[in-house]
Amino acid sequence: MKNKFTKFIKIAVVAAMFLAAVFMRIEFFGGFGKDIYAYEKSVEDILTGVNPYKWTVESYSNPDDPGNHGYAYLPLLLYLNSFFYIISKLSGVSFYVLSKIPILLADVGVGILLVKYLYRKNYAALLGALLFWFWNPYFYMKNNYVYTDPLPVFLSLLALYYLDKDDVLAGVFLALAVAAKPYSIVLLPLFLLRSQKPIKIIISSALIGFALSIPFLGSWDDFMTYLNGAVFVHEERFVQGRPFLWFISYYGKVELVRIIPVKFYVYASILSAWLFTSIAHFFFKIKEKYLLAAVCLALFYFFTPVLNRTYMLWIMPVYAITMYGVLGRKLLLYYLSLLSYWVFYYVYIYYWKEGFHIWRPL
Repeated sequence: MKNKFTKFIKIAVVAAMFLAAVFMRIEFFGGFGKDIYAYEKSVEDILTGVNPYKWTVESYSNPDDPGNHGYAYLPLLLYLNSFFYIISKLSGVSFYVLSKIPILLADVGVGILLVKYLYRKNYAALLGALLFWFWNPYFYMKNNYVYTDPLPVFLSLLALYYLDKDDVLAGVFLALAVAAKPYSIVLLPLFLLRSQKPIKIIISSALIGFALSIPFLGSWDDFMTYLNGAVFVHEERFVQGRPFLWFISYYGKVELVRIIPVKFYVYASILSAWLFTSIAHFFFKIKEKYLLAAVCLALFYFFTPVLNRTYMLWIMPVYAITMYGVLGRKLLLYYLSLLSYWVFYYVYIYYWKEGFHIWRPL
């Protein structure tokens, strides 16, 4: 009887944390961020038969207006937004409210995956991980819910969960994660090296990519506009937000970046992660997938010339799982590791409130 009561209390506490996190986010469902114009225009374009990436390419070619860009990702979120845009028009419910439903579900999904990983291993560690994720520094500081990052975070975490278990599902969710936001491409070698049959990863990912691209396969011009707007525009990214190397250079008066073209850092943010994964796998025989994923994301953060405030959410659940794997039952050290990242994230975005844009470097 005592064991059943204890189990009930444990489940009730976790459920209460989920409910609190959900209700806190629902409170901000009516808000919208600076990207809403790009999202709405892309939806209106695709629903009226116009290639939405045409505006994306045009907007990125204007050096005098670096903050006004079109939708520049693969089209997963575009399709979700289009669905809820139609529902909004039919029901009269605000598009801003409806479009946050998949983001909230993904947010909760990350929590569920943390429960699945940690509940039976260490209940106290689970509570720390849930607090770490649901009350992340960005949400705590900004008190809004206008970001979409929980969706790619959930999909990439789900892909990592299925890695070693089901190559097809791992490939499917990795492709969907990249389609939501392309940062998960840094994990590609990890998936190929850790899968039982890499060809299944490749085929399942390719099929998802093909399915998502079907609306843009009507003509060669449409297809190339789609590729340019969703992929190739990122090659020409300018310095934006709060990238680490620029932060160090700017505030530390240490020249680290201006002598090398920005494009180098765009490629280094991806290729450094790929190189690390290969070396760790072949030379050091490191097999822990969450640890490898965390380091890949850390390398991306270090080199990328574009680091907006929500980007640092991407690593948080992977970091929470990784640190438990490293520290095991050393609960105090585990809590300190979570607190260290939380404080670092909070101080970083608090200290550098404005960030900057450099789109015409000398």
